[in-house]
Amino acid sequence: MLVAYTEQNEPFVLNSSMPHTTLHQLRTTTKFYCPQCKEPLVFKIGTFKTPHFAHLSTNHCENQFSEGETEQHLKGKEQLYHFLKSLGLQAELEAYLPTIKQRPDILINAQERRYAIEFQCSPISFERLNERNIGYNKDSIAPIWIPATPAKIVQKGIQKVALSEQTKQFLAPSDRHHYLMSYNPNLRQFFYISNLMFLHGNSYLAKIQVLPLSRQNFPFFIPKLLNKSELKQFLSIYELLKHNFLLSRVLISRHGVNDLMLRSIYELRLQINSLPSFLGIPLKGSEALKVFSIEWQIALFYFIFFTKITIADLNIPSIRFFLKWAKLPETPQSIEVVQAYCQILNSLGIQNHFQKVPAEALVERLCTHFLAMGIDY
Repeated sequence: MLVAYTEQNEPFVLNSSMPHTTLHQLRTTTKFYCPQCKEPLVFKIGTFKTPHFAHLSTNHCENQFSEGETEQHLKGKEQLYHFLKSLGLQAELEAYLPTIKQRPDILINAQERRYAIEFQCSPISFERLNERNIGYNKDSIAPIWIPATPAKIVQKGIQKVALSEQTKQFLAPSDRHHYLMSYNPNLRQFFYISNLMFLHGNSYLAKIQVLPLSRQNFPFFIPKLLNKSELKQFLSIYELLKHNFLLSRVLISRHGVNDLMLRSIYELRLQINSLPSFLGIPLKGSEALKVFSIEWQIALFYFIFFTKITIADLNIPSIRFFLKWAKLPETPQSIEVVQAYCQILNSLGIQNHFQKVPAEALVERLCTHFLAMGIDY
């Protein structure tokens, strides 16, 4: 914890920029107490870790949840607090909210609203996250969760990223798309992960933007949707990732004829290195199907091949039957994605896997699909 009370009952906020000689003098001359339980605190000043307060080991204060904070968390919330104060905002570090018994990292009063800023570095369950959000909402406080930037994300640009279920909890909604605002206290930079395009599993293609803390504002910056030029870059990179996935998928498959995708390729007499461009296209919401688009879209053409159903005749009952047959999730979201794929095929006049479509026509159709609807998680 970074906030304590003195013997005069005055709040004291630690600042790591203070000289160590000053901090050591304060520790010698001043007694500090917990703002909540009023018990004495230990003032810890280390060589490498941010100076902070801690309870005695025998103490059972409700504020003990702040014990054992990582250096990353201490540093991050201190930086964010001083930055928000520098904007002239009414910000309070580690403010205790007695009505809901919660203590956000930073509490802000701005624009006639209260905001709870939570810099999250350690794992938190969905249940606990939801519980804390419910508490804040009861107190008319808007929670803003800022996770620590994933370790593998270190530069800006369009790139493949892996987002764990833990990280995806912090996706924030904006107009027509979701994004992740994360913070790296070591670099003093925000990393925005936006315009997520699902690949497979926890893998996405995304646009990474880097914003130095000094250039941030409040309300926080919100990333924009891709423009047409950027989307074409996305589609080009997606095509390469699809090809690499397909090659590795064929090499590592251990199911032989029981592998639906490989069986579909064989039965449709397709060549891996020259697949029709409309097989394996990205679609909004395709994470509902859980697999790379190339897998279920090839399976769909195999399905219509042996059932003799045309793309134009694929209705909701037949799509449900396909999903069940292919052992794919049968949900309203997955049905909607398959419908969207059929609409694109119909608009291009595609009814079977032997047909060809000009690459530019397909790209233009996908641009219309994504730019009209927004790329959404």
